[in-house]
Amino acid sequence: MRSKLRTLVFFTPWVSIPLAALALVLVVTSPVVVLVPFGWLVVPAAVAGAVALALWIRPRYRLSILDSSPLGVFYWLQRR
Repeated sequence: MRSKLRTLVFFTPWVSIPLAALALVLVVTSPVVVLVPFGWLVVPAAVAGAVALALWIRPRYRLSILDSSPLGVFYWLQRR
């Protein structure tokens, strides 16, 4: 139970990569959202793209926590 909780709390690549891509898209397109009347449609499209990217990346990576101590976490990232 404890290792499953750490895996959820510790961001895996299938979570962090789409979040970074979503942040980049929202920063770049924020002028479009503000200035164009239907620019707000970019936001749901970006969120849907981030979810699609997460679903595409998830089966490719597996994260295993090998050791955890107060000094840090030793994990193994494996590409399937």
